[in-house]
Amino acid sequence: MKKTAAALLFAVMTTTSVLAADVEAVLDRYMNAWNSHDKISISHFYTSDVVWYDLGADTSIQGKEKVSKAITDYFMGYVPDMYWYKSGDVFVSDNTIVYEWIYGGTFNGQWGNQTITDKKFMIKGLSTTTVNDQGKIIRTKDYYNVDSFKRALGVAQ
Repeated sequence: MKKTAAALLFAVMTTTSVLAADVEAVLDRYMNAWNSHDKISISHFYTSDVVWYDLGADTSIQGKEKVSKAITDYFMGYVPDMYWYKSGDVFVSDNTIVYEWIYGGTFNGQWGNQTITDKKFMIKGLSTTTVNDQGKIIRTKDYYNVDSFKRALGVAQ
């Protein structure tokens, strides 16, 4: 009986640390899909009931199809050469990872009633991403300063 309890405790402790390593590996693969501009691969990372919260728009969207479309339209639609990578601190707790990032590229499109052409930009932000045991994203929250984004695009002072 003692062996079974010890084995169970070891399995639980080991699973937690392996899961933490897996969470960062999932994020790395997810970011690679983004940097490859592969919308189909990006959508495969989400659960059917995924929730995406965007602080910049103060909006939450739920559901794989809605999130996939909204998030790729938002971050790739006007920035076909977009890049996104981790920078700074990364923290993992259970199945959630908190990480600093840099997003940038060349913006071509509308911002409100202004047309922006060939404007290079880079912004910094922080996100939390939670994955399930199958390595699928169940929730992601993006935090960044919208005013710094506007200044980078030349639409705000």
